[in-house]
Amino acid sequence: MPRYRRYFSPEDWVFITMVTAERRPWLRDAQAKEDLLWVFRSVKRHHGYRHIAHVILDDHLHWMLIAEGRAGVSRLVSSVKLGVLHRRRRIGQPWRDLWQPRFYDHILRNEVDFRRHLDYIHYNPVKHGYVASPAEYPWSSFPSWVRRGVYDYHWGEHEPASTTTINYES
Repeated sequence: MPRYRRYFSPEDWVFITMVTAERRPWLRDAQAKEDLLWVFRSVKRHHGYRHIAHVILDDHLHWMLIAEGRAGVSRLVSSVKLGVLHRRRRIGQPWRDLWQPRFYDHILRNEVDFRRHLDYIHYNPVKHGYVASPAEYPWSSFPSWVRRGVYDYHWGEHEPASTTTINYES
């Protein structure tokens, strides 16, 4: 089995994709999504990181962060995966093999790269046919970015040009 080496600087802005095992849609359940959000907050309190953006779909999620604490990106991802496993087991839900063993990461290089990935995250529920507009999807950070004035509430009702070159689904 190959050993992947990941090199991050402490202030790197990182885009992460985590996929469920065998693409099983166990995140379809609203409680599973709530559990994941609870674990994000718990890991943030314990390890410290800056949560930039996220979207949680039925069989994968995208997450943007800055690892500000002592834990690196790999440790944060591992903590989230383990946290969800423990939380699901605690409430009596199936917990084995929830996640693919690895994750995809991309260090954001500049403001254009950052914006492209932010758009990609928030447009993803529309792309996958869950909703007609990012504003309709409750499991993303889109509303917080609307409140900040980065997006108009109606953004994403049509595919934005900046999302067309990214495909991080596997």
